[in-house]
Amino acid sequence: MKNKKFVFLFWMLILILIISGCGSSSKSGENPNEIDLVDLDGQRFKLSEQLGKKVYIKFWASWCPICLEGLPELEKLASESNDFEVVTIVSPGLGKEMDTNEFREWFAGLENNHFRVLLDEGGKIATKYGVHGYPTSFFVSANGTIKVFPGEIKNEMVKAIFKSNLLDGESDPVQENMQKEQEEMEPNSENDAIRGSANSQPSAEAEIYLAGGCFWGVEAYFEKIDGVKEVTVGYANGKTENPSYEDLVYNHSGHAETVHVIYDPSRVTLDQLLQYYFRIIDPTSINRQGNDRGVQYRTGIYYVDESDKAVIETRIAMEQKKYDKKIQVEVTPLIRFDLAEDYHQDYLKKNPNGYCHIDLSLADEPLIDETAYPKPSDSAIKGMLTEEQYNVTQYSGTEKPFTNAYWNTFDDGIYVDIVTGEPLFSSLDKFDSDCGWPSFSKPISDEVVNYHTDTSYGMVRTEVRSRSGDSHLGHVFDDGPAESGGQRYCINSAAVRFIPVSKMEAEGYGYLLKLFDPSKKVD
Repeated sequence: MKNKKFVFLFWMLILILIISGCGSSSKSGENPNEIDLVDLDGQRFKLSEQLGKKVYIKFWASWCPICLEGLPELEKLASESNDFEVVTIVSPGLGKEMDTNEFREWFAGLENNHFRVLLDEGGKIATKYGVHGYPTSFFVSANGTIKVFPGEIKNEMVKAIFKSNLLDGESDPVQENMQKEQEEMEPNSENDAIRGSANSQPSAEAEIYLAGGCFWGVEAYFEKIDGVKEVTVGYANGKTENPSYEDLVYNHSGHAETVHVIYDPSRVTLDQLLQYYFRIIDPTSINRQGNDRGVQYRTGIYYVDESDKAVIETRIAMEQKKYDKKIQVEVTPLIRFDLAEDYHQDYLKKNPNGYCHIDLSLADEPLIDETAYPKPSDSAIKGMLTEEQYNVTQYSGTEKPFTNAYWNTFDDGIYVDIVTGEPLFSSLDKFDSDCGWPSFSKPISDEVVNYHTDTSYGMVRTEVRSRSGDSHLGHVFDDGPAESGGQRYCINSAAVRFIPVSKMEAEGYGYLLKLFDPSKKVD
């Protein structure tokens, strides 16, 4: 009962804040702008004819991921017996929205058919009412009062708003005792501004705050990494306190969508976490990641432990070597961090088919530290390699097919750079291409190889070179197995050395045994 009471009071508090602080209003006596539209069935709707009725109006768009995620809930709301009518408005031809015919065809294929869709051709009504984002909700009371609220609203809140007297600015008896009731309850960590500091945490824990675009995917990605203990999403380093998602989108609050990562430094270091982080962002982009645009999608690393700054700056300096453009990742101390709304937490767990521009599988690729595999001097390389190995790796030579060491071997193990020992390929990704050279569908991690355009011999090919040693390895082609990504890494045996699984730990590659047996993972 206590939990139910808390939930009820929480929702009531939220709706009071919405109505009193976020909404805008106009009285019917003030001659508000008319809504006069036709729905998908050709039926006319006029707002001025609804006096005496309650109406819930939701502006949405077919291209809006949050809108699409909310359609099942909207369908449920419209199919229920409520004391208010549910209508929705789309604007064919406005911005990224489809034209009317395309929208009709698309909507007809959906299962949602209980809610009414009004067609605002060209967005005239949306523009007139100042609808700047989707979704946006209008609450119309029986006496004609209109309250406007941007953002997704749960069905429970919609019903609570209409049941209360708050639409007309009247007092609500719940409000008088709410603060007292709230104070009697246990503190809710979800309302804390900053969830502790590094100094207040147990020694087995450390923390970092990372902004990398849409936080839904960033959260799901870091939750997959060994050594990460907890990940939550929120809003960091903006201009206002206690922001909502709508504040970021519509009120230009300056916050960044950010994940708070709590990790065990004995299992994963800060530098390793940053390497994972740089896998999923475009660090040279400003206020843009994936399909998302805006200040809230900027990249940033926010620290609470001053000693972390040096680690961060060193990692950025190393990453900068990979780019011609300047890295634009913001590095500052954490000013404040407010947890995002509950529906944002673990969003992709709750919505497995939800939007995500991040390849979550990148968290499964092992980290390989290039500094552990330094390139020897040229004289040392000459002394350790055969004439053929030296010619292939240093002068981009090509060995003969079908006669080289590994073209037809498929034992379990890894293939490392013959010059530096850096791990490059796994037998798990090796296949018989009948080309006469070892063929792989992918490297162990895409970070361990670099690519260059090769125009030799009158051809245009993509050359593959090792990261640390800059050894010529071979070429990559687009004729590999479709089920494995469609690529074929055609690699010279002379450029690599094979290490069987049985010898990997002894030779210092034990951390990669998890590729072959997850139970042998070495943290």
